[in-house]
Amino acid sequence: MGTTNADIHVDEISEDLSFVAASAVMRKIRAQAELLAKVDGPILILGESGSGKEVAARLIHKISARSGYRFLKVNCAELASDLPENELFGCEGGASIGGTEMNTGRFGLCDKGTVLLDEVTEMPARHQAKLLYLLQDKQFRGENRVDVDVRILAATSVNIEKALAEKRLREDLYYHLSTFTVRLPPLRERRDELQVLLGYFMNRTAERYGLAPRSFSDALLAACQHYSWPGNLRELENFVKRYLVMGDEPVALSELRPQVGFRLAEEVRQGRPLEPASRKDRDNSEDANGLKSLVRSIKGEAEKNAISNTLAKTGWNRKEAARLLSISYRGLLYKIEQYQLTPPSSYFSPLTKNRAWRNGQGH
Repeated sequence: MGTTNADIHVDEISEDLSFVAASAVMRKIRAQAELLAKVDGPILILGESGSGKEVAARLIHKISARSGYRFLKVNCAELASDLPENELFGCEGGASIGGTEMNTGRFGLCDKGTVLLDEVTEMPARHQAKLLYLLQDKQFRGENRVDVDVRILAATSVNIEKALAEKRLREDLYYHLSTFTVRLPPLRERRDELQVLLGYFMNRTAERYGLAPRSFSDALLAACQHYSWPGNLRELENFVKRYLVMGDEPVALSELRPQVGFRLAEEVRQGRPLEPASRKDRDNSEDANGLKSLVRSIKGEAEKNAISNTLAKTGWNRKEAARLLSISYRGLLYKIEQYQLTPPSSYFSPLTKNRAWRNGQGH
């Protein structure tokens, strides 16, 4: 069911979904999910978009007594235009298709399984009324009532109190759905497991794409730690995919700049001093002086790594490295001295070392 040690618990739910618990908070939620899986009743899962609500729902299904039956995800935002009421809940055939057999709908096809109502606050009012009846009586309305045994899980990324106040969710339906509630924290509140998640997504994606995993420099890890990840786990996974395939650290760093306030890709490539971010680009929760200090630290580490990597790629040919970095040769020499960079002894033989160094070449 999962891989466990004292620090990390990973449930491999499917080829694309896994539940990773590497912090005390997430291990507590994992234990809560295991407990609720045994209690066969509705569960309301709350959390921001991309925080892993579907993953939690599938985990509950997988470790429940219903795991041998279907798991059905319904996007409630699509019900009004894309999914007729009878297709979801069912009806007598004679009422809509001229026959006498029952059309049990998708709920009926999921008999004894689990249904996840994703973004339940977007469900049309007429669907909410029928869902309430189903939760109360375990039946579909009709001349001949049909018993359907499904477990209902509901999820939403919106403020539930606001949705109730705006009448987007029936209050009586809410009380039925929220018998048990699971709240998933956003990724910005899970920073202590961010490095584990980065490594997990990198290894899993690399295996899937048939590529060698890439490592994360200290600068990139620091930038990830101070980025707020508004898209949560979904954004983090996509970020890792791009970094794995493209392998361009300055570009990866530049993706994070709206929250941190730096422009690393351009600064590192051109060797220009960092310009302060505009006030509107700053995270209001960060103190301005603290942000400037953070930016200087991250920028310096990224610049050092970019120069070091370029020198290594060119065999410490400093003129070629300066050209690739789009900075002057003198500027590169200054940066080499500033960051105390030295070539490995393997790059030079005793006879050619001094002459190569004078010529700006490593060979």
